[in-house]
Amino acid sequence: MKLLEIERKFNWNPASLKILMSNGGQPPFSSRPMIQSKTFRDTYYDLDDKLSSKGLWVRKRLLYGPNRKVENDTWEAKKSMPGSSFARSTYDETQDPSRILQMIKNYVPDCAGTDESFGLEKMCQFETYRRSFLADGKFTVVLDETDFGHSAGEVELLAEDEKQAHADIDVFLARYAWLFDCSRPKGKLTAYFEKYPRNSV
Repeated sequence: MKLLEIERKFNWNPASLKILMSNGGQPPFSSRPMIQSKTFRDTYYDLDDKLSSKGLWVRKRLLYGPNRKVENDTWEAKKSMPGSSFARSTYDETQDPSRILQMIKNYVPDCAGTDESFGLEKMCQFETYRRSFLADGKFTVVLDETDFGHSAGEVELLAEDEKQAHADIDVFLARYAWLFDCSRPKGKLTAYFEKYPRNSV
């Protein structure tokens, strides 16, 4: 079976970083988090909402290295799977240009290739400073801060069994509730378009 990315979104407060860095929450994680960080710029593409309305998100991610030197520039696509919701998501993700092209063609049959941005239009663009760490041996915790002032988080698992993965994430979030606020999470794109309506892009 194909591995799927199982996600649960949450809110987080940058003020909690000091507690996280010292692993001082109650209860603490099984080991002190080894936090990695990176900065990247995402540019999202669509065509008259034909993709996003079907749960397909296409973006080009530019990864910065030291001194903001570009280290990587990659097309990515993620398709929401049946039964997904905003907060509890399952995605089929790929960086393979040929697969991305085929996914787009399902909704835009006459799309172009990567050299022409698949014939799509730029929907939005923003930068993200990301902290991430592996918790309890298998959960990837992502803490994002955008250049337009929004903070968002995700817990991710790669798994074949979607139902079991969501159950495992639920137990994990409940155990470490001092970090994870799952009450009303707001994604980066939602926050972006609240601040910058689409007709202003």
